[in-house]
Parts: sequence; C-alpha cells; structure tokens
Amino acid sequence: MEYDTCMSERRGVKLRRLPDGPVQDAFEIGLAGCFLELDLAGLEFPLGALLEVQQGSMLYLGELRERHGATALVHVEHMLDRSKLKPIQEVWG
Repeated sequence: MEYDTCMSERRGVKLRRLPDGPVQDAFEIGLAGCFLELDLAGLEFPLGALLEVQQGSMLYLGELRERHGATALVHVEHMLDRSKLKPIQEVWG
C-alpha cells in the first residue's frame, strides 16, 4: 500500500459531472496554467467528462483530459471567483 506524504498540501474540492451529476469530494493537487490536477481516488469519470470543481470561492469548469491512476488533469475552460460576484448578486437579488 502506498502512502501519500503530501496530503497536508492538498486542498479539498467539491466535484460534479455536468450537467447534473452528484457532488463528490476530491482533492486539488495544483493548478498549472490552464490545467487543474486533481486526486480522484475512488471516483470514476470517463475521459472527456465535463466537470465543475469548487474550491473555496473559486469555481472551475473544464474537461477531464488525462487520468493516471487516481491523478487526473482537467483542462479548465472557465474560472470564476464567486466572491467577486457577491456585490452584483446583492444588487440583482
């Protein structure tokens, strides 16, 4: 059995397959350019799946491009900081 000694550096994320998949827990490994690296241990998504990833106030929308064991690369198409939307939501209700 392998043990990951870097878990403390990973941040929990909420992951959902679009358009209407259930919300599931995963871990963010890192973001490099337009690729978000995730630990999807125990989760199954096919290559090409469209995903919504929520981490804190950030919302990422992208496509699952690569998978190597539990590690996956999501090509991020759209990224949104939801905290910046709060003033607009307050005005528009």
